[in-house]
Amino acid sequence: MVVNFDEDFKFLIRKISKSSGIVLTGYRDSYLRRRIDLRMKAVGADNYATYKGLLERNQNEMKEVINALTVNVTEFMRDKTPFLFFRKEILPEIMERKNKSRSNIVRFWSAACSYGEEPYSIGICSREVLPEDWSVSIYATDIDEKCLKDASQGIYRKEQLKNLEPSIVRKYFEPFGESFKVRSIPKLSIRFQKHDLTSEAPISKYFDTVFCRNVMIYFNENQKIKMLTDFYNSLSDGGYLVIGKSETLPAEIRELFTPVSVKEKVFKKI
Repeated sequence: MVVNFDEDFKFLIRKISKSSGIVLTGYRDSYLRRRIDLRMKAVGADNYATYKGLLERNQNEMKEVINALTVNVTEFMRDKTPFLFFRKEILPEIMERKNKSRSNIVRFWSAACSYGEEPYSIGICSREVLPEDWSVSIYATDIDEKCLKDASQGIYRKEQLKNLEPSIVRKYFEPFGESFKVRSIPKLSIRFQKHDLTSEAPISKYFDTVFCRNVMIYFNENQKIKMLTDFYNSLSDGGYLVIGKSETLPAEIRELFTPVSVKEKVFKKI
């Protein structure tokens, strides 16, 4: 009997896509094969057909391979300009609006937060701009449980902090062996929580800003519309949405938001 490895591989990819909701057709075959082959080696599967059978029986392994296929960038403020815009434009406007309503609580959602660099960066920016007695609450979500576990520990290598000013590193991090650990920051709460953007309802409401950067590339149009509608419903009136610079809002969603910065891909809830 001749085994058709290409057909087995394609069938395996379709199964993973269906189970995860992640669109894998845009990925290079070499990347997919390399990541899947590592999982197959880890569990002792000799071929794609055998591995497919394992995935059908073992949901934990399905989670592992989905995690393996997810690209996670592990660096603080890898792209500085969205955070500069957040500090100089978004936070002052939020502060002005909150002062009018006599509120000193701000709420943010970092969706698909990976290893935590984004929510910690949001927290640091907020503490640098907002008054000391204001409370900052950040919901940080991801589908990858390992990422969330690591993020909650707040431990990072020196090279992951290379984009931060030395004064910021000294103020918000403390040495931890050969790495650095995020200090306890007064009036800042970050809650890490597992959440599937494609199938679950929004985790909460009344957010002042939702960050979901470089995530939509993984999803089809219907999933994007569902996800962005959820963000709209989770934002306070006049709240902000920040997406990745290479991403665009589907036509069905554009009437819900007005562009604030075309360059930084910042939108405001209408």
